Amino acid sequence: MNGLSFNIIAGLILLAVGLVLPSSALVQGLRGSGAVGEPALVQGAWLFKAGLVTFGAYLLALRLLPVRQPPVHIRPEISEASPVQTAIFIALLVCATALRLHDLDVGIWYDEMLTSVYYMPMTVGQIVSTYHDANNHVLFSVLARLSLSVFGDSVWAFRLPAVLFGIGGVAALYYLARRVSGTNESLFAAALLTFSYHHIWFSQNARGYTALLFFSILSSAWLLDAIRHGSPRKWGLYCLAVVLGAFTHPTMGLMALAQFMIWGATLFGRTAQRAPCPWNGLFCGFIPVGLLTFQAYALVLPSMVGGALLNSGLQGRDNEWTNPLWAFAELVSSLRIGFASGGVVLVAGAVFAIGLLDFIRKRPAVASLFLIPVVVGFTVMTSIGYTLFPRFFFFAFGFAIIIVIRGATVTGRFLERFLPLPASAAGWLPALLCAGIVSASVLSLRHVYLPKQNYAAAIELIERETQPGDTVLTVGIAGFPFNAYYGKEWPTIETVEELERLGSETGRTWLIYTMPVHAKTTYPEILARIDKDFTVVDRFHGSLGGGDVVVCRENIDRGARAGTGRLVSKGSE
Repeated sequence: MNGLSFNIIAGLILLAVGLVLPSSALVQGLRGSGAVGEPALVQGAWLFKAGLVTFGAYLLALRLLPVRQPPVHIRPEISEASPVQTAIFIALLVCATALRLHDLDVGIWYDEMLTSVYYMPMTVGQIVSTYHDANNHVLFSVLARLSLSVFGDSVWAFRLPAVLFGIGGVAALYYLARRVSGTNESLFAAALLTFSYHHIWFSQNARGYTALLFFSILSSAWLLDAIRHGSPRKWGLYCLAVVLGAFTHPTMGLMALAQFMIWGATLFGRTAQRAPCPWNGLFCGFIPVGLLTFQAYALVLPSMVGGALLNSGLQGRDNEWTNPLWAFAELVSSLRIGFASGGVVLVAGAVFAIGLLDFIRKRPAVASLFLIPVVVGFTVMTSIGYTLFPRFFFFAFGFAIIIVIRGATVTGRFLERFLPLPASAAGWLPALLCAGIVSASVLSLRHVYLPKQNYAAAIELIERETQPGDTVLTVGIAGFPFNAYYGKEWPTIETVEELERLGSETGRTWLIYTMPVHAKTTYPEILARIDKDFTVVDRFHGSLGGGDVVVCRENIDRGARAGTGRLVSKGSE
């Protein structure tokens, strides 16, 4: 069956299904008969049907559009790899697998718990048609649900899809890097990602960030191939990668924007005449990306535009998490951990700048794939007061690594001009600088397997130290992990008045809060009361920046009385 016949058959099927399928049957099949009357879901079902009709009509219309097959086969622009280099790459994949599977079940954290509690009890049909907030990375949630069904209910099974996308990300980065740099640089880039503290951390994080990174890298590689080759098949592969990335997280749209601008620059630039079948990119790439992404989210689109998209991140302009200065400080702190020292971060920053300038001059597409999504994303998030967690820009991590390795290579070549090195040592200095950056990243791995947030240790302390008559209270968002995930049923407070009302009348009051930056700006009166009347018993650190779990105990024991029944403070016990 040729491509034209496939388009006609697929288009007719989609048209028929979209026109004939009752919306009530679609809703019932996904969520059960009890959901048939939910207005948002009914609207989503109609949008889904409309999307089927639209895409079916588009497939039929493709035969009328200027879609052409390239006249000759054009090989991808890719650097050659020797058998030794291929063996090194395979060894890196083995290392990447081992590093990401090690201690996979340690220290689940807040956002993972949100996904676990709200979405993992659902069926696949319920997951794809439910969007309470942006914590539903839909494609990841579906794969995690399937993993739990196959391997059982465990933290490691919950995180397994992130691991697989993490390993795939190493391969995808090597695949992309060989299209924009030499094979040696590509191997160093793959090595840096393999031993990256941050990439291992996210690969052991039951969220969709490694999937988003994987599809960002893979779609960019296929974009470069499609621009060079021009065939509808190449553009179809590009479209598939973008849609899957977008179905994982909406920020894939930032990457698609950069890719569209690169294609536009190629189409209308001076090199456009050398690009075969240039309009295939629009009709077989970007238009299908838009239509299929709409289709993927159609069922939940009413919920998303109704506010669910921002529910998990919009914290208000007075919250420290929306402060660009806080975001910058958090990024620097994170990089310092990832490179084992602040000094190496400064060196890596300078090397990154050199590599970025080199790509701007020689391969501006690579620089654009990093700069455009990051700048546009940062501008949009800042303008609406959205939280500026560095992880929201993790999709650009692979491009940053390619740029850093290029910077080290360029720096090494520059220094070789001024050092009295023998001819036999030519080319070794760039390799040594690249190896030094990778080695610095390896040194940071001693921290990566700490619990992301150590709620379990806090529970152990509380259960060991509390006495009859004591009361345990959680502050604000700390109530969710302890109660919804661990099932402790400890009352949650958000005001001092609630603390007075729910505190212990016969013993000691214990308070637990987490994420101190958030607690300080959201519950300042409670934090002031803690400073005045409570003692911090322990502060449990984790690998999540700013994710400490703090356990406090009141200085007054209301159950300890002396003579007349006077309350006895902790200091006089």
